Amino acid sequence: MRERALILSRLLARSTEIIATILLIVVTVLNLTQVGGRYFFNTGFSWTEEAMRYCMIWLMMMGSVACIFRVEHMGVEALEALVAPRHARYVKSGLYSVAAIFCVIILYYGWPLALRNAKQVAPASQIPMIVPYLALPIGAALMIVQIALSWFAGFEPDADDEEQTDLLNIHRGAE
Repeated sequence: MRERALILSRLLARSTEIIATILLIVVTVLNLTQVGGRYFFNTGFSWTEEAMRYCMIWLMMMGSVACIFRVEHMGVEALEALVAPRHARYVKSGLYSVAAIFCVIILYYGWPLALRNAKQVAPASQIPMIVPYLALPIGAALMIVQIALSWFAGFEPDADDEEQTDLLNIHRGAE
């Protein structure tokens, strides 16, 4: 069960990292388009700023899922450093419990908010407003799943543990 949870947790983290990377590339291209239009064509594209803002919301939510898997949130590392290494899992578990409660609240209030704004359209980019509003409940739901998988998996192993797991898998494959 622990290995399956770790595999699913890694898969979810990797998937959200890929989505976040694509979104970062899109934001960069949109920014270059806006700057290029302003300086080379003497006209600004009003829709690019709006589209970048909405992409950044999705980027932040998808990146947060991967940060949960990798235990890269600044607050987690700072509080984790205050306790003995053997108690680090308890600190992570407590902090992730608080984060899960916060994500449930975001999911609870974010979903109806997204549905209420489904008929609106962004003025400049003509993007349906449900798209940026859905980032919150979908991101919160994915973070809840990632937190649950992290609990079942016992959190991401250290690099030394990961190397030992890889060596064990190589050894099992040779048998």
